[in-house]
Amino acid sequence: MSDSGPSKGARGAAVLAAERPTPFLHDRGTEVYNPSTGASLSKDGPAYAALRRIEAGEDPAAVADPALLAHLRSARFLIEDVFAEARRTHLLYVSLETCTSCNHRCPFCPVSVDPRDKEVMSQELFTSLVDQVVAAAGRDVVVFLSNYNEPTVDPLFEERCRVLFDHGLPVSILTNASHLDAERAARIEAMGRFRYVGINLPTLDPDRYEKLHGTKDLARVVANVDALRARRLAEETAIVVLGDEDEAHRRDVAAIRERFGPKGWDVKPFKIRSRPSSGTYLPEPPPKKRLRGCELMGSRPFEHLHVTATAKAVLCCQDYYEHLTVGDLKQETVAGLLAGDTMARLRRWTYGVEEAPADFLCRRCEFALGD
Repeated sequence: MSDSGPSKGARGAAVLAAERPTPFLHDRGTEVYNPSTGASLSKDGPAYAALRRIEAGEDPAAVADPALLAHLRSARFLIEDVFAEARRTHLLYVSLETCTSCNHRCPFCPVSVDPRDKEVMSQELFTSLVDQVVAAAGRDVVVFLSNYNEPTVDPLFEERCRVLFDHGLPVSILTNASHLDAERAARIEAMGRFRYVGINLPTLDPDRYEKLHGTKDLARVVANVDALRARRLAEETAIVVLGDEDEAHRRDVAAIRERFGPKGWDVKPFKIRSRPSSGTYLPEPPPKKRLRGCELMGSRPFEHLHVTATAKAVLCCQDYYEHLTVGDLKQETVAGLLAGDTMARLRRWTYGVEEAPADFLCRRCEFALGD
């Protein structure tokens, strides 16, 4: 994806313009959040009041003392160059999809209607990407091994876990648990501990499970979940019950809680969400005319990096067909891609700094901010 960027005249004007509030802010009700730094401002405080007055055109020096202005600048609430700001990142989460395979066919997932060709990322490339992530963002970045794949069917799954544990990174997986048996659990437990394991279990009814997952794996999955309860595999482990928030979903949640709750499992119901342009049965919301950012577990453009099994970086996990490819990490570095022209342009589009194309993916996303 090429990017001509702003014209020299436009960019010069942006650099020379007076300080203004950053356009990359999230209104979270009682506070505003800056995804480029992770800082928040309470709407009840003097800093937010000063920011609003500056936004209205008042001189920053006239509305706030030097210490407060210094805070607004250091936390990037006040900026001078929006194009430079769009190149910043505050990386909190990395999705490293190590293989394209999934052995289930959930009807809400595009894998069920258009499965991809089989790809497995080489261990050499995987280790290089992990090294680059640590160099770019440190060891607090949460690494997910899940995207549109089932991570445990990756033939190198345990080797991936070892690399991540050895790097001291918090690791999370979402899994159908069909390939997470007692023997594998014991081997992984000897290596380290996950930050989070979410097990996708929608029902205990065999016929309904086959309809919802496209397999007859329920008995094996339940046996594996029973085996996992004795393993200290993760800081947090949950059974995720996806559904349509209808009566059938509520019955499934109640049955799973009755079966697994007394054994210490946290059972979490979630509504199935649509994915733009996925081809599944879920209807998309009407398009947003004005975009103002993203709130999908934080800001996808500033706080996430999504890497497919072929080492393509895409803007968001919602982009199954890779319409918004940011770059190729077989040819580019993680740090270079995060600060590059394409990512900067996509951030400007996502936050309405520049008008995005009419078919821009975020316009049909449930998690996009705007109207």
